[in-house]
Amino acid sequence: MLNNNYKNLLVDKDKTIREVMRTIDLNGLSTAFLVDKENKLFAIITDGDIRSAILHGEKLDTPAMKIANKTPVTINEKENSKEGIKNFLRDSKVSEKIPKNSSLKVPVLDDDRKVIDLLFIYSGEKIPTITKKHNKKENIKKVLVVGGAGYLGSCVCKKLLERGYSVKVLDNLMFGDHGIKKVYGNENFEFLNGDVRNISTIVDAIKDVQAVIDLAAIVGDPACAHNPKKTIEINNFSTKVLADICKYSQINRFIFASTCSVYGASTDERLLNEDSELNPVSLYADMKLATEKILMDISDENFSPTIFRMPTLFGASDRMRFDLVINRLTAQAANKENITVFGGDQWRPFIHVEDAAEFYVKALELPIETIGNKILNVGSSVMNYKIIEIANIIKKITSANIDINQAAIDKRNYKVDFSLSERLFGIKPRFDIEKGVKQMLNIDKKVIADYKSELYNNVDMQKKESPE
Repeated sequence: MLNNNYKNLLVDKDKTIREVMRTIDLNGLSTAFLVDKENKLFAIITDGDIRSAILHGEKLDTPAMKIANKTPVTINEKENSKEGIKNFLRDSKVSEKIPKNSSLKVPVLDDDRKVIDLLFIYSGEKIPTITKKHNKKENIKKVLVVGGAGYLGSCVCKKLLERGYSVKVLDNLMFGDHGIKKVYGNENFEFLNGDVRNISTIVDAIKDVQAVIDLAAIVGDPACAHNPKKTIEINNFSTKVLADICKYSQINRFIFASTCSVYGASTDERLLNEDSELNPVSLYADMKLATEKILMDISDENFSPTIFRMPTLFGASDRMRFDLVINRLTAQAANKENITVFGGDQWRPFIHVEDAAEFYVKALELPIETIGNKILNVGSSVMNYKIIEIANIIKKITSANIDINQAAIDKRNYKVDFSLSERLFGIKPRFDIEKGVKQMLNIDKKVIADYKSELYNNVDMQKKESPE
């Protein structure tokens, strides 16, 4: 009898492509066995088979048997012994059929072609290795990171590669390629220079990927306000097109970076959770909120987007930003300038850029039914601070003076409850504010000395690219 752990690979042979893809998403093994009610095997189908067929014009309600492999690699129960498997590997051309960065799932059949067991065959240096256990979720082998050369994106890419994923980046390199230079030589890294507003570019980008992390955006209130038309195109319209293409292509893991700025000008002293009232006060937050609604509206039992409402980022990255409050204040102190605080009593949640990246990687490792079709505040509840508290932490480390400007106060004010993401992900921050500030004080002195450059400031780069 087939191990209960693998029964979720079996699906009725009369199911449609859409129904079989749902099974594949849930079993996490990139494969389904098409069987009858007695588990008699008729064919095998993979997520790659399905996505390729869709791009060649097959409809989701097409019977899966039409595109499935009806002559798959199998092994008879009589061969399922140490010697029999050795002969099986020697005599068959199994090595040629093992997918890259994954395993070949080989059903063990009895004389009536009923599935009774499962073997996993992995590539080996001389001969393939075979086991009855799989060592990881294998339905996600290649990840597309849109905006992967950016401040957060470069950290996400680095972590993905370290965890053994293949990574494809789509980015227009407005800020250069400093964020991804270090991974150019990695055989599992692929770069596509392009604009997310171009449909043909998106179609090329999603080929051969099993998950998408969408970080592409004009980020920050001032940068968005400078060019509203471009902001609407990139932060809203392009994400809808990207999501529609992913849904059509059955790329059902889609992680979107939203923002806690959607809580805006809150008068609630309590921690705000995912169901709290929203009060955006900027175009940036408006567009993120509009995109959240679009993604939730087009989600279904297969396409299961995950929306991360992100706190304010800080910390060192290979593509630095100094228009973030902690980074800017740290740079001012490092250059022996006074720390300038606008107001100071506003509450804001923070997360180090490396801790933020960890959530995106972990999201690929959790079952899709756990995090799919969810909006999540992503971070740690202990990381809510008033801006003046941040300034005082930096002052304590650097002895910088603080200038408080009450003439230009940021209207945003919110404390955020991250208990849901803390429970689902089990991630605790590695960086508190003090550790992050000390890390930035040790980055390249030329970089921090040049912190006012448009290269490190989103709004200044927007003004350079599209002057008023």
